[in-house]
Amino acid sequence: MGCLRRLGCALLLLVLAAAVWVTRDQWGRYVPQLRRWMPSARPTPQARDSTTEAVAWAPVTVGGASHAERLILALGERGAPPYATVLPGDFAAFMLMDVAGHVPPPQDSTVAAVIDHTFALRTSLDIKALGGRTAFGPVGGMLADREPLTLSGIFDVVRPGVAEFHVQQLSVHGLAVPAPLIPSLVHKVEIGDHPAGLAPDALLLNVPRYVADIRLVNDRVAIYRTTP
Repeated sequence: MGCLRRLGCALLLLVLAAAVWVTRDQWGRYVPQLRRWMPSARPTPQARDSTTEAVAWAPVTVGGASHAERLILALGERGAPPYATVLPGDFAAFMLMDVAGHVPPPQDSTVAAVIDHTFALRTSLDIKALGGRTAFGPVGGMLADREPLTLSGIFDVVRPGVAEFHVQQLSVHGLAVPAPLIPSLVHKVEIGDHPAGLAPDALLLNVPRYVADIRLVNDRVAIYRTTP
């Protein structure tokens, strides 16, 4: 008789344990402390961290420069649409061909993207091309001879045929360059003297006279033409 009673108690405990396990989510609502000890029946989805969103970096190539130039020149044709959209990498190649006269070699792994409404360019660079370590102020002593460089900014068409790229942020090896040093570094990239009338933090970009505006739309560069 005692054995039957013990067996009955054991079965009852098993049934209760099973009931608690099956309804563990409901118990957790009323006793939050229990949730720390009970695995959820359904995994809780992880919160999405916006800082880990993938950035659509596009390669900067000579072919991309030609493609961007064709799209921009087509805006000047009769019956052309009011604007054209260009991939960031292609527009960066077009810009660098105009600013520096060449596109960085493939080993520099130069890429471009539109990030948070700014145009970003990432490459690797021989620090001597920008005046050596002393040109970077207090962060210069932490740099090697060749470092990854990222710059970002926005475009502005200042007059017919002339646009400028305002460099708002510049970092080398992840270290932000102080804003007062950006203009002097920008000028070292240009061919010849910095054009008069251009903003000190801006690179000159020659465009057809019918280009009225350059905007960053989603992950593209939109070039607008003047309307008749």
